Amino acid sequence: MTQSIPATRLAPTEPAQDEPARDEPQYPLAPSAVDASVYTDQARYQGELDRILSHAWFPVFPSADVPKPRDYVVWNQLGQSIVIIRLDDGSVSAWHNVCQHRGALLVEGSGRCSTGRFTCPWHGFVYDLEGSVRQVPLRESFDPAQLAGLRAPAVRVVEWSGWIWLTLSDTVPDLLEYLDTIGEELAGYRLDRFDTRFRASVTLTANWKIVVDAFNETWHVPFTHKSTLSGLVLWRDASLKIASPHSWMTLPIRGFTDKVSNSDHRQTHLCHYLAFPNTIFSCFPNHLQMWTAWPVAPDKTVLNAYQLVGPTPDGLSDAKWEQHNERDWKHFLEVLAEDSEVINNFAALARSKGFRRNIFNTAESRLTAFHDEVAKRLR
Repeated sequence: MTQSIPATRLAPTEPAQDEPARDEPQYPLAPSAVDASVYTDQARYQGELDRILSHAWFPVFPSADVPKPRDYVVWNQLGQSIVIIRLDDGSVSAWHNVCQHRGALLVEGSGRCSTGRFTCPWHGFVYDLEGSVRQVPLRESFDPAQLAGLRAPAVRVVEWSGWIWLTLSDTVPDLLEYLDTIGEELAGYRLDRFDTRFRASVTLTANWKIVVDAFNETWHVPFTHKSTLSGLVLWRDASLKIASPHSWMTLPIRGFTDKVSNSDHRQTHLCHYLAFPNTIFSCFPNHLQMWTAWPVAPDKTVLNAYQLVGPTPDGLSDAKWEQHNERDWKHFLEVLAEDSEVINNFAALARSKGFRRNIFNTAESRLTAFHDEVAKRLR
């Protein structure tokens, strides 16, 4: 395996003379660099799946996708298939979608299990809503010890802020401990009041970390998003914050931030959060986009995106608010298309002899922090 350069630190730069004084640095970390193999090495990619993505929490579905007892959905990412189902007591259960007899897929798609039983389509093993085996054809022909307590392995799952979160790890801390500062920030939006109105999924021909990098800095805005974003956010005034392993930033909104009298940055700025390793919340005061970059291969990533909408603001009718939300989603898709066009070029360049390393400036401090965290966990 090629050894990477784990976010090598360069000498810090001095702030410009006309830069305003700040209580904390706008850009908290020094410049750095990572070797190209960070994005291309197959063995490293497998290590990231095993040591990073298998030990993190992810928001996977809105709670509203399983509104009633016995409603279920199937999550298929990271080479896993997991059944998520609402139990009769209103809680949510999750378990690996694998028959414990001979590995057949138990459940497909989404729906409602009115009988409270799932039957394997191959040999008829019957499972209850929590993934435990309840009936075995030809039971007497099996070793009783192998059937005792047999169940599809459980997966840790929790509902929080209107979303179903899961982790593939038995040892990662509980969700709110894992999210820490990012959880405290997101809690202020009261996301359980939000509706998931819009969804999109795009396949990108790039390593998942290229995708995460692309959405965690702002100074590509005047170049990639000249006609879509540069007039909306004051990208030069982004303030970056590291909350290891996560990070976040605040960006003033042109024509809005300077007119709102409120000490809570969540009510005045666009606040942009990375829930490590691969989920981003881009939050305006009363709506937000959330997206997750799911690795498929070293050079392929699926990006699932959602728009969450809060209650209708005072002074707007529901119809007018709906128009605003449709406009905002259309705008997001335009921005996403611009980013995708650049990201997809990675496929043609990944093996180029000219692609030797990526260098990050201080305005890309969140990228430095992200790659530091990835390298630390791989070591």
